[in-house]
Amino acid sequence: MKITQFALTFALALVALTGITGCAVMSKDIPAWSTYSKPDGDNQLQLAYRSKGEGSPVLLIHGFGASSYSWRHLINPLAKNHRVITVDLKGFGYSPKPRDDLYSVYDQAKLVRDFIIEEKLEDINIVGHSFGGGVALVTSVYLTASHPGLIKRLVLIDSIAYTQDLPDFVELLATPVLGPLIVHLTSNQTQAKYLLKQVYFDDDLIPQSAIDHYAKIMTLDNAKYAIITGARQLIPPDLGDFSNRYPSIRTPTLIIWSKNDTVIPLRIGKRLHKALPHSKMVILETVGHAPQEEKPELVIPHLLEFLDPDHAVEDGP
Repeated sequence: MKITQFALTFALALVALTGITGCAVMSKDIPAWSTYSKPDGDNQLQLAYRSKGEGSPVLLIHGFGASSYSWRHLINPLAKNHRVITVDLKGFGYSPKPRDDLYSVYDQAKLVRDFIIEEKLEDINIVGHSFGGGVALVTSVYLTASHPGLIKRLVLIDSIAYTQDLPDFVELLATPVLGPLIVHLTSNQTQAKYLLKQVYFDDDLIPQSAIDHYAKIMTLDNAKYAIITGARQLIPPDLGDFSNRYPSIRTPTLIIWSKNDTVIPLRIGKRLHKALPHSKMVILETVGHAPQEEKPELVIPHLLEFLDPDHAVEDGP
């Protein structure tokens, strides 16, 4: 047996024998959201992004461990009437991955907020998935206070929003010794396939091309440092207090949730729907945590109808 296979087998056996609840070490020194509430005009880190199409901008923010690649099926349909901007969050995709401790949802939202301001984006539509949904929420709170009316519409897909039990793969990554052992000794292909299995409902729909892409991203400098650090900072200690600000978001919001999501349960989405005063909720069947990758045909019609209510909805990507 290869050492990479042994590392994963050992780690999963350890989890099965001892359990991992309580083993993860989450960062407790994340600065409160108020630290980042105003632009400081000194954004030294430039996020990688791509743009396609013309019209009112649609900014797509990917989830934890992913990249802008996760939106590949949605770009062309949206670009028919919009300028579609896909951004890689700090530490992911082709964005910088500095060896610092600034990977929380607040740090990421600060960078996205500053990116929007620096690019002079107006009447912007923001779409966020999973961790990227949390970034979109924080960005919306920031901009509601400093630039009211700048965000036209908000879409949240299976988004983090409240304190919750961490999914097993995040617990593994955030666990001392065990997390680094898995990340550094297990093959990138194995890791990518394992993570995709956690977010897909039907494993048979996982394309080899997606496994190859995410495995390649893990070979970039500091990518493994970023994913371990990001896992430990996934839930800020003051998220409960921050979530009390969600009702201040008056932007029309579409919440798309997968009924079979085992990463962020449906109850989180329903709670978020109640908190956001101008929200509409759509619940999808037979799809996992990443519906825009697994079954984009379920997501695209709802997105087009919400972002372009005056345009006919077209089928398929």
